[in-house]
Amino acid sequence: MKLTKILGIAAVAALTLVAFTSTASATTLATNGVTQTGAVTLEATLTTGTTMLLSDTTSSLANTCTASNVEATTTSFTGTTVNGPVSSLSFSGCTFEPIVVHKAGSISVETIGSGPNGTVRWTGAEVTVPTGLFGTVNCKTNNTDLGTLTGSSTGTAEIDMNVVLNCGFFLPSAKWQATYVLTVPGTTTEEKHHISVVG
Repeated sequence: MKLTKILGIAAVAALTLVAFTSTASATTLATNGVTQTGAVTLEATLTTGTTMLLSDTTSSLANTCTASNVEATTTSFTGTTVNGPVSSLSFSGCTFEPIVVHKAGSISVETIGSGPNGTVRWTGAEVTVPTGLFGTVNCKTNNTDLGTLTGSSTGTAEIDMNVVLNCGFFLPSAKWQATYVLTVPGTTTEEKHHISVVG
């Protein structure tokens, strides 16, 4: 193949890559309507009066919890995703206890359109869950789509979780359903719920 043709193909490939890269949406978090340019600590707490459900895919009851808390701090402030390690993960008030957290993993948020909502994913988490029906199962996340972060610059932000987990041989496809209220620790009661995803 002639050198000029090879160079032409390389140039087209490079332009295609640039075009593809330029169309990727950037993701940034905003709190209280202010776009953040650094790390953001987020705390997710199971919505008061609701329960977290882990079941098989036929919705047969496996385990429920009335309290759960997740805390993470982003290590990036903008990019295709905003991500960071989970520093705290807990479950209590469960039908079957204890739920043992072996690894908390890390989460990422990717904007949906131009915001204020985003897709939340979790990777590297590992928990052992007693279920009663299926014995004790070991559940893991691997870039698992948790659901949607419904953001708001004036109201309460929530994460609506509707997840399918792999919990091993006896429960290979488990549903994890819950709604978490998302807050920023250290801000005023009025302001701490105002979290949105900026595209």
